[in-house]
Amino acid sequence: MIKAYPLLKPLTAQLIEEIRAYGILEVSLEQYQIVCNSIVRFAQSLQVDSYSPGLMDSYKGNLDTRCSSGEICREYHRFQLRVMRMLSSLAERGIVDFSSTKSHPLKYIVSNETNNLVEMILDSYPVSHATKNDLRAPTRHFLWYAEQIGIKPQFIDDTIVMSFLIDEVPVSNGGSTGRTLRCVKYATEYLRTHGNDCLHRDYTLLKLKNDHRRIIPAYSEAEISGIAQAADTASTIGKRDLAIILVAYCTGLRGIDIIGIKLSDIDWHNHKVSVVQSKTHTPIVSELNGATLNALADYILDWRPKCDIPEVFLTVKAPYRRMSKGFGSMIDKYCEKAGVSKIAFRGFHSIRRSFETVMVSRGVPIETASQMMGHKSITEDKPYLTHDTHQISFVAMDFSDVPITSGFYFGHTGSARSLEGGAGT
Repeated sequence: MIKAYPLLKPLTAQLIEEIRAYGILEVSLEQYQIVCNSIVRFAQSLQVDSYSPGLMDSYKGNLDTRCSSGEICREYHRFQLRVMRMLSSLAERGIVDFSSTKSHPLKYIVSNETNNLVEMILDSYPVSHATKNDLRAPTRHFLWYAEQIGIKPQFIDDTIVMSFLIDEVPVSNGGSTGRTLRCVKYATEYLRTHGNDCLHRDYTLLKLKNDHRRIIPAYSEAEISGIAQAADTASTIGKRDLAIILVAYCTGLRGIDIIGIKLSDIDWHNHKVSVVQSKTHTPIVSELNGATLNALADYILDWRPKCDIPEVFLTVKAPYRRMSKGFGSMIDKYCEKAGVSKIAFRGFHSIRRSFETVMVSRGVPIETASQMMGHKSITEDKPYLTHDTHQISFVAMDFSDVPITSGFYFGHTGSARSLEGGAGT
């Protein structure tokens, strides 16, 4: 009996919905849709409307030929093969194979019984596939820790939990403490409701001591200048990246919003660019200075690939499409070329921080700067402002006029002087 395969168009539509439900970001989902559309068009050229392994083999052969001729790059070839594998698994087994072609060894190896327990714990909470993937390792870590000291899940007690949080997590799991606490909450609550009588504390109340915000230094004006000059303006990539860097520094726009800028968004006569912010969904109009306009015009007129894509910034390899990745690796490359120090957590987004820091340091009111950043509330500006020691010096004060009436320094000659601001002599 010949197996009947599904129609291709409904199958690709179902695949996209499965990918969306899995938690893939919308900006990445667009790339999956492009490949699905390409497969459908290829099938139509063969006058085929249904999926079949033979169709996939033919498409792969066409894909291999295009890659060999340089029409598409190896990275895009590899991505298309991944989408083909996902489509085939959905058509033939009814489920999408989201696994990677690369194998990653588990850091915390536990028994099959414990692995099943991890899945049951996570399945008992309404979390997305992507979140479940994030929580799987720290949950396994918690149960692995108990296994290492010979404690089965049903006998984990408060002492084990606290030992894990105090002795194990700071050493082996630094940087993801919030996620680990969430997993401990989930695991202990599940165990308590499934036969564990040794847990008496309510770990659902666990939270980090403080909701801190990292103070990540902005790039200085000299560093921004060096980064921009590091771009190779004799190449398409360099011309494009220079325009991106200058737009970021001139407007303070987020990277995702710069990716979405269309040719029609630029008002050349009034030196402005208009975008709808992806984070807040509110429109913002930003001024463009002469250097930025020149860089944009240079890229668009002489270096940008000739195509019908409306977005300004495109890939440099065929098939041309709007950029879909962030600019983290790009800024790291130019920082290295320019000799700009690599500081933890400082990346492309720090150019946005530089934009507001420079404005405020030059006397622009914080309220105005906040509006130019597209913030809904002035409280959102706290992580973006770098302390200016020159400005802070104006509020420094000494305690020479404060009388000392008791304590160790009471009665000591020069005690008041010793408390004055600045270093003593």
